[in-house]
Amino acid sequence: MKKLLLVPFILAGCSSTPTHQPMYVNANPPPVQLVLDSKVQQMSRNEVIQATQDCEGNGMRASVIMTKRLISGMMSDIIVDVQCLPKMRLAY
Repeated sequence: MKKLLLVPFILAGCSSTPTHQPMYVNANPPPVQLVLDSKVQQMSRNEVIQATQDCEGNGMRASVIMTKRLISGMMSDIIVDVQCLPKMRLAY
């Protein structure tokens, strides 16, 4: 009977112990810099074609990163980067 009474007190004591803070809370965050749209360079057509062919030649698929830029008063999409991603294969 005494053992049954001690179990709730032991469990309550364990749950009230303070938890340790993760190490990254006190560490300085890495420097992050926001790149504005006016500083982003557009890729040329040849660069996009070459990057796409490099991805396909390595057995991967190309993913195009685009942004919008105001050109002659109209919003236009420009290509900023091409990344290679693994091909998605669907299981039938």
